[in-house]
Amino acid sequence: MALALRTDEPTAVTESRAPSAPPQTFQRVMQLPDATALVIGCIIGAGIFRMASPIAGQVQHVGLVLATWLAGGLISLCGAICYAELGAAFPRSGGDYIYLTAAYGRVVGFLFGWTKLFIERTGTIAILGFVCAEYLGYFTGYGAFGVRVAATLAIAALTAANLFGVRYGAGVQNLFTAIKLLALASIVAIGWGSGGARMELVQPWWPETLALSHLQACGVALVFVLWTYGGWTESAYVAEEIQRPERNVPRSILLGVGATTALYLAVNFVYMLYVPLAEMPQHRLVASEMMRRALGPWAGGLIAMAVVCSTFGALNGYILTSGRLLFAIGVDHAIVRRMGVVHPRWATPFRALLFNACWAIGLVWTGTLDQIVTYSTVVISGFYALAGISVIVLRHRHPEVERPYRVWGYPVVPVLFAAAMLIFVWDVCARQPHDVGIGAALLLAGAPLYAISQRIASREAHLVKREA
Repeated sequence: MALALRTDEPTAVTESRAPSAPPQTFQRVMQLPDATALVIGCIIGAGIFRMASPIAGQVQHVGLVLATWLAGGLISLCGAICYAELGAAFPRSGGDYIYLTAAYGRVVGFLFGWTKLFIERTGTIAILGFVCAEYLGYFTGYGAFGVRVAATLAIAALTAANLFGVRYGAGVQNLFTAIKLLALASIVAIGWGSGGARMELVQPWWPETLALSHLQACGVALVFVLWTYGGWTESAYVAEEIQRPERNVPRSILLGVGATTALYLAVNFVYMLYVPLAEMPQHRLVASEMMRRALGPWAGGLIAMAVVCSTFGALNGYILTSGRLLFAIGVDHAIVRRMGVVHPRWATPFRALLFNACWAIGLVWTGTLDQIVTYSTVVISGFYALAGISVIVLRHRHPEVERPYRVWGYPVVPVLFAAAMLIFVWDVCARQPHDVGIGAALLLAGAPLYAISQRIASREAHLVKREA
């Protein structure tokens, strides 16, 4: 059953789209492996290669480091379980935008979409393009201007690939997800097999006395870990292009988070067999240092190429899903209605893809993308908490909706996930109130746009009524 939201009843669930929306012509061509590759490919970007250093700056016991990575995986898994039910019950492109709108109304959905897409998501695309271009510079030697040009070309090329059909975008995703999985598996294999691993470096495993300061340090490190796990929601954004979405959306999210968690634990343990935790904060790219100690100085090029491939694949995944998010917003809101169109031949949200590419490329050239993403992350985490609770809200508001998949441990799991997100928000508020204030201001900047959109819709409805 294809579900959507009526424009006259913000929280009603019906079997039709908004009356003014164009007919949906997406093609269900993605299978479970494609959706799972999308999730894994979006989770694994540059974080696993770069975040070991700041985490080691907070936590200095191997057991606590691994426990923090496991905690991040479990929190993400709790969220994945929630999104599995929501994605199976509401298999419509747009992901959490759809769930938030259904649970809390059009205003909340619009503000989430504004913050997620126009601020945080396009900033993430720009950052991934930047990181990919920076590490490509390891081989080319170009300067800052060249990095911007290369990032622009990467975003433009992947947008073009996704314009001409989801098969092309999914094909690129599958290829680069396989490459990055092979790269990380190679790091683990080389770490175990090169003979340079030193088990004494993982001692002491645990502090003699577990103090509150240790837990606080793990809490700070968890911020970096959760950033590295980001991307597990992505298959929900393309639900209308996945075969049997009520089954394959939840499976892809759960498989993606589970596989990534296991891989992250293995890779980080291998890092610590070569680079002592006390030294890690001195190495921005711990993976490169570990490979240098295992194979020699020439191995740095291998890691640089692994980062290029990993970020390029993640960039493709976020471009693919972001177009579907803007499409869903365009279907429901008059101010961006032109974005809610599917190309009759390519069956892709071509206007939304082009708009997102232009916006992200603009951020590449302004140089403000790091700040924008930092400011908006805490706001998005608050929306994630709302999405977790929406499992409970929607069960009460719409018990008639078929739910092929139901959350394990309901209602404890949704509450735990929401609580984890709110603790994260509180921690950031306490440590970086200035950044949180700017993030809140960016969120509220969407309110006037929503009011304008409502006026446009009201005026159009009045004209239609008068003509009738």
